[in-house]
Amino acid sequence: MKTILCLFLTIVSLPATAAGLVSIDGALTEIIYRLGAGDRLVAVDTTSVYPQQAQQLPQVGYMRQLSAEGILSVKPDLVIASRDAGPEAVFEQLKAAGVNIVRIKTPDTVDGVADKIQQVADALEIPEKGQALARQVTQESRQVLAGIPQNLSADTLFLLGGAGRGLMAAGQHTRAQAFMDLVNANNVFHHQGYKPVTAEGALQAAPEFVLVGHTGPANSGSAREVLAMTPAAQNDRVHSVDVGLVLSFGPRLPQALKQVAGLLYPQPD
Repeated sequence: MKTILCLFLTIVSLPATAAGLVSIDGALTEIIYRLGAGDRLVAVDTTSVYPQQAQQLPQVGYMRQLSAEGILSVKPDLVIASRDAGPEAVFEQLKAAGVNIVRIKTPDTVDGVADKIQQVADALEIPEKGQALARQVTQESRQVLAGIPQNLSADTLFLLGGAGRGLMAAGQHTRAQAFMDLVNANNVFHHQGYKPVTAEGALQAAPEFVLVGHTGPANSGSAREVLAMTPAAQNDRVHSVDVGLVLSFGPRLPQALKQVAGLLYPQPD
């Protein structure tokens, strides 16, 4: 009889650890799935679009414009969120409601991604899986970086669609800049943050390569108009890249590095 009772108690305790997790940040959601813990998720934010399974989950809003009510409606036990998420008052409300909160912020570097993976794994109480994934991502990333020429520095412009403000050029202290630093690309703009770019400004900057970040189907038509007279456009070196891949600094970092390095430093046939 004791054996039967123990088995019953074990069975009914499993669902408590299998659900109740909300992820707020696309990179954190990717990590959760790569760690094999995607079945614990009950909701994600709108930046969590990869892998495709994440798009089937309820959404709690954009990570910078959250509401406590939306998150509490899915009855989470644990919320893992980027430090960039907010507003902060929402997280205070969640704590007051008894929800466990883990906030994560790491540098946009290879080591920073490894640390991010480990922090998520620790929060999920699967540290060994985190160590294995962090080691794999680090090794694969460094292997790609080792093949990038150090005696070359591609003059590069990184553009984002500006949500009604036109094309925005990435400057210093942006994730685009951090990524360009990794692949030894020289940012042709030195302003802080993101600023609108005109055809005249792009021509004066004279980029050899242009990366146009997109979040949906690739469409660089408007960018080509702005960039028509630049060396990049003249030499057919205007490339569309997936922002979710290139700028998330998540577990797909090796793939992002390989893709962009291939665009900036093409190997001769």
